[in-house]
Amino acid sequence: MDAKLIIEMIFLASSLVTIYLILRRRYLYLRLGMRNIRIDTYFFGALLGPILIILFGFLNLSQILTGLEGTRGLNPFGILVLFLSMVFMSIFLDITGFFEYCARVALKYASGNGRRLYFSVYLTVSLLTIFTSNDIIILTFTPFIYYFSKNAGIDPKPYLIAEFFAANTWSMMLYIGNPTNIVLAAAFNLRFDEYTKWMLLPALAAGFINMILLYLIFKKKINQPLKHIETINPRSAITDPISTILGLTMLAGCIIGLVIAPYYGVDMWIISLGFGLALLLLLLLRDLIVVFTKEHLNKKHLTVQSTIKKMPLSIIPFVLSLFITVEALRIYGITNDIGMYFNNICGASTTATTFIYGISSAFTANILNNIPMTVAFVPIISASSQTTLLPAALATTIGSNLGANITPLGALAGIMWISILRDKEVKLSFKEFVKYGLLITPITLLACLGILAAEFLLFL
Repeated sequence: MDAKLIIEMIFLASSLVTIYLILRRRYLYLRLGMRNIRIDTYFFGALLGPILIILFGFLNLSQILTGLEGTRGLNPFGILVLFLSMVFMSIFLDITGFFEYCARVALKYASGNGRRLYFSVYLTVSLLTIFTSNDIIILTFTPFIYYFSKNAGIDPKPYLIAEFFAANTWSMMLYIGNPTNIVLAAAFNLRFDEYTKWMLLPALAAGFINMILLYLIFKKKINQPLKHIETINPRSAITDPISTILGLTMLAGCIIGLVIAPYYGVDMWIISLGFGLALLLLLLLRDLIVVFTKEHLNKKHLTVQSTIKKMPLSIIPFVLSLFITVEALRIYGITNDIGMYFNNICGASTTATTFIYGISSAFTANILNNIPMTVAFVPIISASSQTTLLPAALATTIGSNLGANITPLGALAGIMWISILRDKEVKLSFKEFVKYGLLITPITLLACLGILAAEFLLFL
C-alpha cells in the first residue's frame, strides 16, 4: 500500500480515536495509594499517530525531532509556553473570584429582565474572552449560568448557548484568545498588533451577528419573567482583593508586553513566560511566608497548588503528538498536494482564498477537532503564493474559531462544555446543538469572511 495513503489513514484514525475518547471516555482513573488520579484521555488518540508512524518506519529520529522543533517559523514549545502562561494567569484570576464577580455584575444589571440578562451575559462573556481565553471562560461561566437559571426558574439553554457561541466567536479578535490563533500567528510571523488590525472588524461583525441571531431564535424564552431572584452581591465573589488586583495587573502587563515585543525582536512566548513565572514566584513567596509564620490560609485564599491543579497539562502531549504526525504529512507531500489543489482553485484571488480556507477549515474542525485541523493546515497554507498567504492564514483562524459553533466536536472546549451540561442534567442533545449551529454559524462565517476579504481588497 502507498505510504501516503497509510499516513493519511493514520492521521484520520488518530483523530477519530481522539473524538471517541472525548465523547465516551473523557477520563482515566488511576489509584495510587489512597488517592484516585484523574487523567484526561483525549491526548491518547493523538499519541496513536506518532506511535503508528514510528512502528511503520515512516519517520526517523531526526525527522521526529524536526517535527518537535517546528518548521517554517512554527515553534511547538513556544506555542505551548505562550498558551499555558496565559491560561495560568486566567486560572489565577478565576480562583480569586474575578470571573464570578463579573458574572454577578452582569446579573445584577439585568435586575429581573430576561432580555437585559441575555445581552449582559453575552457582552460580559465576550469582553472577558477577548483578553483571556475562550476555554477558561466557558468552563468558568457554565456552572454559574446553570445555577442562576435554576434559581430564577428559567430555561438555561438560551444563556448557555449564548455564552458558548460568544466565547468561540470573540476569541478570534486577539492573538491570545484561542490556541489555534497562536499556532497560525506564530507560524506566519504575525505580530500581535498586525493580527489584531486584520481581525478586529471581522470579529466585531461575527460577534454582533451571533448575538442578534441567537436573540431572535430564543426571543420567546428570553423574554419570560425571571422568578425567585435573590439579592446578588458581586463583591462577595472576590475571595482575595489583593490577589485579584495582582492578577489583573499581570494580565494587563503581559498583553502590553505582547504588543510591543516584536518591535524589539523579542519572541512573544518569552514575554508571557516572564509574566507567568513572575506570578508563580509571587505565589510561592506568599505560601512560604505562610509556612514560616505558621499561619493558616482561609480555604478561599490562593495557593500555588490550587492554581496549577487546574492547568490543562494534557494539552502538552496532545499538541506535540500532532506536530509529529503533521511532520509526516509534510515530508510525504500530502499537505503540499492539498495546498496546491487549493491554489489551483483560488489562483491569485485573495477573495477566493479567504472563502475557500475559511469554509474548509470551519467544517474540517468538526471532523478532526480545531487544534489538529489548525496544525495540519499550517503546511497547507505554506504552499500558498506570497499574495494569498496572509488571507489563507487569517481565514483559517476564523474557521478554527467559528467552526467550534457548528458541532460540539469542533473544539475541546465544546466537548468539555457538553460534559458539564450532562453532569448538571441539562438536556441539550447533539442534534439540537447542530440545529442551532447550522442556523447561525454559516451566516456568521460568511459575513466574517466577507469583511476579511473586503479588507484585503482595500488594504493589501
